[in-house]
Amino acid sequence: MISDELGMQLHDLDTIGEQLTAREKEQLEAWYAQKDAAEKSMLEAAQLPLPNLVALQNQVDIAIEQLTVGVQRLHQITQENKSLREEISEIKQQLIVPRSA
Repeated sequence: MISDELGMQLHDLDTIGEQLTAREKEQLEAWYAQKDAAEKSMLEAAQLPLPNLVALQNQVDIAIEQLTVGVQRLHQITQENKSLREEISEIKQQLIVPRSA
């Protein structure tokens, strides 16, 4: 196992174009492999399981259907309210206008 200190030193030398010995190149590659493995392990541990996309789509479809039914019912109630308001207005007019006897 390559220490982080040595790995960083070799990485710095390599990135500025310094010639590394075969042994140093081997150590640097081993350090990169260590870092990659640690990062992969960390990412795998942090990943949440992917939800079942089919189940999610079904839930979305159900929600859309419920919204559609709700909107249709809202339109129906709106029309009923409009009719009731007109009827109430007519009744008020009948109460205001004196009956001829």
